Amino acid sequence: MKRFFKSQRGSALVIFGLAAVVLIGFAALVTDVGMMTYHEVRLSNAVDSAALAGAQELIYKVTTPESKAFDYMTKNGYQTSTTTVTREDNGNSIRVTSTYDVKFGLARVLGFQSKTLKATAKGKVLPIIAINNGVRPFAIQDQTLIYGQQYTLKEGGGDGTTGNYGAIELGGAGAQVYYNNIVNGYSGRLAVGDNIETEPGNMSGPTERGVDLLIAQDPHTPKCTYDHYVPNCPRIITIIVVNTLNVNGRATVQIKGFASFFLEGVNGSGNNSEVIGRFIKTISGGDVSDTQTDYGMYGVRLTR
Repeated sequence: MKRFFKSQRGSALVIFGLAAVVLIGFAALVTDVGMMTYHEVRLSNAVDSAALAGAQELIYKVTTPESKAFDYMTKNGYQTSTTTVTREDNGNSIRVTSTYDVKFGLARVLGFQSKTLKATAKGKVLPIIAINNGVRPFAIQDQTLIYGQQYTLKEGGGDGTTGNYGAIELGGAGAQVYYNNIVNGYSGRLAVGDNIETEPGNMSGPTERGVDLLIAQDPHTPKCTYDHYVPNCPRIITIIVVNTLNVNGRATVQIKGFASFFLEGVNGSGNNSEVIGRFIKTISGGDVSDTQTDYGMYGVRLTR
């Protein structure tokens, strides 16, 4: 037996050496592959945020979309030299692609030195087709809207059509519901194709109070204007584009889309008061579609 075990010592060393290689391989798998997965997720999140930020600048144009995307990558710890930013879809989307070299540790024992990771994402602006909340109880008839142009969002007395002045019933009829919807926005979901009711009657008092309150709530210095504003300014409102307002009394109209306006105020007084706003282009949360008519209100869809 002694002679037998002595003859196996060399084999045991070989087995131990092989086992050590296997153990190191498992350690490398756990540590280096785990590290690589961590960096894959981190890089993917970085290009996602950069693509979203860059796409929004296609609308807001505070800075160039490319510089905004590069800025987000830099803030997330990635170099601009390993990142490319391009416009696609006739300038309606931004694609961000970036690479990152992961240096291995234990895996070097097995001959693996590094791995180059690559991630890409595209942020595309598309017209909004549904909004979950925040719509104001005003509507305009389907038309081509011109950026910066002034529009009447609610007519004054004598200017409407058979008792309709541009007000919409959302969540219930009556002056108090109408006023609350001006101040706070409607809390329900609305979508293109939905049928809604008009709110006949001038309701000049609730209109003036609600619009004046929104304008007074602007906390920014200097105060927002239609061509220089903070996106969440109370004076930025979303209203409904409908198929027609040429209806008699309380009637059903259909939602064709959504548009954003910068509230300029109420012209006139009493029954002759009308709500005035300037058409602007904005980014909002909600459902989007590439077949929807463009009314200047967009969401950003993220794709790979």
